[in-house]
Amino acid sequence: MSSGTDWEEEYGYSDAVLSGDLLFCSGQVGLDSDGTPPADPERQYDLAFATLGALLAKHGASPLDLVELTSFHVDYPHHMVEFMAAKARFQGAARPAWTAIGAAALGKPSILVEIKATARIRPN
Repeated sequence: MSSGTDWEEEYGYSDAVLSGDLLFCSGQVGLDSDGTPPADPERQYDLAFATLGALLAKHGASPLDLVELTSFHVDYPHHMVEFMAAKARFQGAARPAWTAIGAAALGKPSILVEIKATARIRPN
């Protein structure tokens, strides 16, 4: 299922794939409206979680439906205080399984985090 973004076409992937009642979300990053990552780490993290939240909402899910999160961090564990604050704002009471992984680089220069997730879609 495609969101129609340029990256999906260019790199041949989907933002999310629904398999049964599980929604597998590709890694989401935090970009400003001009397509660039903000220099402020916390803003970048908030934007990445907002993008993930919008993707979940598009499929009728919320952070409470998350069963798993994986975050990939450049310069790990630098900026983890800011990341944890953004994560707490996003997930609220949700407690998905979570793994944080250090990475040498991500999709664009200056991207500090990429967040992938799996959510269970509840029947209406």
